Amino acid sequence: MTNFSVLISVYIKENPVFLKNCLDSIFNQSVKPTEVILVKDGLLNESLNKVIDFYSKDHTSLKIYGYKENKGLGYALSFGLKKCNYDIVVRCDSDDINDLNRFEQQVEIIKKSNFAISGTNIEEFDFNPGDANRFRNLPQFNLDIQRFKFSRNPFNHMTVVFRKNIILSAGGYMDMPGYEDYYLWLRVLKNHEGYNIQKPLVHARVGNDMIGRRQGYEFMKKEIKFQKQIFEEGLISKTQLYNNIFKRVLPRLLPKMLLLIIYKLFLRQ
Repeated sequence: MTNFSVLISVYIKENPVFLKNCLDSIFNQSVKPTEVILVKDGLLNESLNKVIDFYSKDHTSLKIYGYKENKGLGYALSFGLKKCNYDIVVRCDSDDINDLNRFEQQVEIIKKSNFAISGTNIEEFDFNPGDANRFRNLPQFNLDIQRFKFSRNPFNHMTVVFRKNIILSAGGYMDMPGYEDYYLWLRVLKNHEGYNIQKPLVHARVGNDMIGRRQGYEFMKKEIKFQKQIFEEGLISKTQLYNNIFKRVLPRLLPKMLLLIIYKLFLRQ
C-alpha cells in the first residue's frame, strides 16, 4: 500500500452541495487516501462547516486546518502542502467530481516513474457531468508537454498528482493570482518530467460564467503580469512572450460571446 495525501482548499463562496459531491468522490475511491488535508481559506459559513463536520466524524483521515482571513488559492495550497505528511500529493478542487479509480491510476504511475507531476484530461460540465460534452485534453508525453508549456498550461490543475519534495524544491505555490499552478509547473518542468493520462478522470465544474471570469481588463492585467514574470525568470523566450501577448493577452478584451466561440473551437474538444 502506498501512503499519499489529498490536498483541498475551501473558501466561503463555495457551494456546500458541490463540496459534498467532491468529498463523496474522494472518500469513495477504489484506493483510499492516507490523509485528506482540507484548508479553510478564511472563515466559512455554517452550511460549509456542517458539511466538513459531517465528514470529519466518519473519516479520521480528514485533517482540517485554516486561518481567519481569506488569502487566496496560492497561499492556501502552500499552507496545506506543508501539512501533508507524505511525498505523493493528490490535488482536488472542492467543486469537482473525481472518477472513483482516479487515485488508483495516478498514484500507481507516480510511484513507478520519475515523473514529478502526473495529470489527466478533464470533462467539463455546467450543472451535471456530461451536460456540456466538452473536454480539455492535454499532451500525454513529457516531450510534448515541454513544448506545450510555453503557450498554454500543460496540466489541468484539479487533476494533478505530484511529489511534494520536488514541488517544494521549486519554490512551491507562489502568489500569482489566476496562474498559481501554471507558474509552478513552468518552474518544475525546467528540471523534471511530467505525464498526462489520456482519460478524463475528473469531471470539472465550469459553470457560473467561466468565460466571464477570464475576460476583461482586470484579467488582462493579471495575464500581462504573469507573462512578464515568467519572461524575466527565463522560463519563456522573448519570441514566446510576444506570441503569448498576441494569442493570450489581447483576446481578454474581446466580447464575451466571441471569446466563447474561440474557446470552444480552438481550446476545447
